[in-house]
Amino acid sequence: MNGHAMTLTSPLHSALSASAVHDNSEHGAGGRWSVHAPAPSRPDIVRDLIDRVVAADRRWEFASSNTAAGPAYSPYELLDAANTEALRRIAGQHGWPGFSLVGQDGSEAALRLALRVYEPHDDHEFVRALLRLLTTAAGCGEATWAQWAHLQDRVSVLNGYDQQYGTQYRHDASPLEPELYPVADPQTLAARRITVGLTPAPCPQALPGPRT
Repeated sequence: MNGHAMTLTSPLHSALSASAVHDNSEHGAGGRWSVHAPAPSRPDIVRDLIDRVVAADRRWEFASSNTAAGPAYSPYELLDAANTEALRRIAGQHGWPGFSLVGQDGSEAALRLALRVYEPHDDHEFVRALLRLLTTAAGCGEATWAQWAHLQDRVSVLNGYDQQYGTQYRHDASPLEPELYPVADPQTLAARRITVGLTPAPCPQALPGPRT
């Protein structure tokens, strides 16, 4: 998920800063967002979201460096499924976890979980529902349009379309050399990215990314 008008100054940011789903360019100077959000009204949800991302990051990083295939991967799917259900519960009660509810850190964590939503039947219904909620939140100032661009690209990729903003990468070939999913009209990519607050050119991090 960044016209990342957000500056992560909360102590909770330390838990998220070690790894990121986004590429380097999706963050502001110094790897920080640049949006000023109020203190979250539900710090319990913030902590839950961040704890889930921190735990998942450890597993995603291990999975990306492990070339084994087969049943050993089921724990990662189970973890993604549990996180998806937690996000489903939060979204069902509150809509998209926006700045007022979960602040800056929680909003970033929610986006990262949304990018790894697990839907075993591949109908992508829930992630599309999240995108609708995030669209509303961005329109109300409760999320950034750059966050929206990340999830919009994710929905496009999941449904077999070219992405619009160049935020989604394949990490399955090599975690150190992520490959950009196809982009619609690459000649105008920089202009589209700028309109949502992203830097003109994508620049992936060599870290575990969303499910491919």
